[in-house]
Amino acid sequence: MSHTAAQPHPLAEYADRIEPAKVYTVRQLAELLELAPTSVSGMAGYGWLPGSRMRPHRRGGRVYTWTGKQLLRIAGRRIRVQFDHDRYAPATLYRVGCRCPMCTQAHNADSQQRRRAMAEEVFPAEKRARVVGLVTGQMPVGDAAAEVGVSLGAVYGRAVWDAGFAEALDEAAWSLCVVGEDDPACGTASGYKGNASGRSPRPACRGTGCREWRRGQSRQERAATVLS
Repeated sequence: MSHTAAQPHPLAEYADRIEPAKVYTVRQLAELLELAPTSVSGMAGYGWLPGSRMRPHRRGGRVYTWTGKQLLRIAGRRIRVQFDHDRYAPATLYRVGCRCPMCTQAHNADSQQRRRAMAEEVFPAEKRARVVGLVTGQMPVGDAAAEVGVSLGAVYGRAVWDAGFAEALDEAAWSLCVVGEDDPACGTASGYKGNASGRSPRPACRGTGCREWRRGQSRQERAATVLS
């Protein structure tokens, strides 16, 4: 299946971020366009990025480069794209307007891969191991994150999709239990919220049992919102 449609160039929406005096490699252009480098190489191969130059790479071989001025000129052009799935990569076709299930799925997978690669760069294995070690030593997760130089969101965001790290963090966070995992209050609203007054004041608990209770509550609240 294929059809032809005139489209704004994929560079058009990023024109305000292109620096005229800068020289862009495939990888730098991929970062700008929020694409995988292979997609940018494909665009060059399809003739959508004319005027490239070759230069030696410091690790050997050669790389394509474009000046910012070239890219700005290219960004102002419209391109006529044939949505030919036998010729073009699905993620590339999505970028120029195809929204068929195959191209949408490829775009989503490409975006996820990019986000996870960025997450790995910000929060690599050494830092993850250090966070787990600090939490095992009874340091709150937020303090452990700050200690290794990452945000709390980066820690819990990683745990959403990295099952191994999530399990290690949960195991470590039992050390943060305020009441003790055998106490009836463990994993309850009372345990999570704590008790700042009364004869036996108790701080809010962020141990694994109480965090699991909070996660369950959040799921129920989201489900109730959808149904309401």
